[in-house]
Amino acid sequence: MPQDLRARVLEQEELGGGCFRMRLDAAPIAREARAGQFVMIGLPDPAETLVRRPFSVARLVPDTGEPEALEIVYKVYGRRTRQMTRFRPGTEVALLGPLGRGFWIPGEAEGTEVLLVAGGIGAAPFPLFLQRAGKDLAGRTTLFLGGGTRDDLLLVDWFRERCGEVVLVTEDGSAGERGLVTGPLAARLDAPPRGERVVLACGPRPMLRAVAELCLARDVPCQLSLEERMACGFGACLGCVVERRHPEGEFDRYVRVCTEGPVFDAREVLP
Repeated sequence: MPQDLRARVLEQEELGGGCFRMRLDAAPIAREARAGQFVMIGLPDPAETLVRRPFSVARLVPDTGEPEALEIVYKVYGRRTRQMTRFRPGTEVALLGPLGRGFWIPGEAEGTEVLLVAGGIGAAPFPLFLQRAGKDLAGRTTLFLGGGTRDDLLLVDWFRERCGEVVLVTEDGSAGERGLVTGPLAARLDAPPRGERVVLACGPRPMLRAVAELCLARDVPCQLSLEERMACGFGACLGCVVERRHPEGEFDRYVRVCTEGPVFDAREVLP
């Protein structure tokens, strides 16, 4: 059940590449949040609270037991996210969440292999996925983390401590392999499987489109977390619709990312 509350900023950390990690004192939301869900944040100024901005729930704190706080990871794109970088401990923000449909965590059958694919800030929902998955499944998870340069690769050390494998890819070759993150993903998908496979992806739309086609061509289950502009976060404004892959009629052509998503089966939508 979504909660609408005032949350205090507890920590703010610059991660590099114009990205920041913010911790918020929001236990009622943290205890309900699932991997892939999001929150809507309004700035302290009441005039700015009316139009909030969506951010994935990145992590819950503490790692075990009942969470007391949640973290978001965000990148500075415009005026509002630039204002957020100036928040200090004690600043209060309007917070609505958790919202949307998150990832469905695969069953922990022996040999299940999870392939996470993240492009830049698209890494944001995956710490919570690993928290919810548990140590056994996390140990059988490979993260393909891509970006333009090494500055776009977020939380690398954190992921390395928790994933079975982390594959870094940069377009300029400044870290890991040179190229696009879909390159090593395709190579893994074409290799003999270790067991059942599932792909979870979040990042820029061209990357999601390429990941979806790779998986559909190989009949590999794939979940996509879509990023769209949202004004309300609960389906009223219809500002975040995307096309269905196989609509049943003219009135079934679109789905709302904020309510039917943001996570979709790749067979459902055209990213």
